[in-house]
Amino acid sequence: MSLLLWLKKAFLYAHLKLHFGIFNLFLHVILFRRIREMRRLYHAQHLTISGTNGRGQLKIDLYSPPFAGAHHTPGPKPVHINLHGGGFCLDLHGTDARFCALVAKEVRCYVVDADYRMAPDHPFPAAFEDAQRVLDWVRANEAGMFDMGRITLGGFSAGGNLALALVGTAEEHVQGVVAFYPPTDCTIPYRLKPIPDGQPPIGRGRMVSHEEGDRILAAYLFGLPTPWTREMLADPRMSPRFAPPENFPDKGRTMIVSCEYDYLGEEGREMGRVLEEAGRGPEVLWMEGMGHGFDQLCAEGSEDARVRDEVWEKAVKVIGRAQA
Repeated sequence: MSLLLWLKKAFLYAHLKLHFGIFNLFLHVILFRRIREMRRLYHAQHLTISGTNGRGQLKIDLYSPPFAGAHHTPGPKPVHINLHGGGFCLDLHGTDARFCALVAKEVRCYVVDADYRMAPDHPFPAAFEDAQRVLDWVRANEAGMFDMGRITLGGFSAGGNLALALVGTAEEHVQGVVAFYPPTDCTIPYRLKPIPDGQPPIGRGRMVSHEEGDRILAAYLFGLPTPWTREMLADPRMSPRFAPPENFPDKGRTMIVSCEYDYLGEEGREMGRVLEEAGRGPEVLWMEGMGHGFDQLCAEGSEDARVRDEVWEKAVKVIGRAQA
């Protein structure tokens, strides 16, 4: 590597580290108490497991199904693995507590809400490998809690990408996957993705700008040699759109939610079309009038919260169908 190229890369790293470092500090200050309260409210058990290849540790919040009532049966239970969003760079672990608790209650399964390492300090494939490590931990089933024949995956935004990528590349298939507004195709630069026709109304998500989208991709792919090639970016571990369609659960056990006011919306729909043409029968939801992250931070009792609840109810049904 030439000195000029090294300097360019060092400057880019410093820029990305400062940018996302400030964001993470801000989020920690704003969300720390809220996440702690949600974990307490929804009775999450906070655990750590050894990281990828035994290095470091990964955080996990474990949500348990109800252990009382007429529907309770002893023995191992199904398990759903959830992976949070944050553009592979922002540590939002714990912000999906409400959804995780809902799945545990309604489907009567365990939910493993998992963290993973953040870019640019840990670029691709670190997040994918950590998600794979969590799946391997579940499969090891050392406490005998989990039903190995009823494992599902899911996630929001970057976490949805990781869930789809795991399912699309796993040697041992899982039973279902639910992905909310995921990036599915890294071969298209963010600034060249189809431009949504307008902005989402206030309170109905956001539209990640070209500049921010390019920063996220630069951070996530920081470890790859440059210039990036299409073959490199079509790796199904980062672009699940290119995973073999037959790897994805069929008969309504794969769900992809995409939004009208989201640069990632069209590629989510395109992946749904690919799976449909391959006979997989996915559930593809197109959220008109909604932006990226529309189901986060809804005001309770509002129309936005009603829409969120309807979409989450559909996701719960897909997970329940897959684990049946």
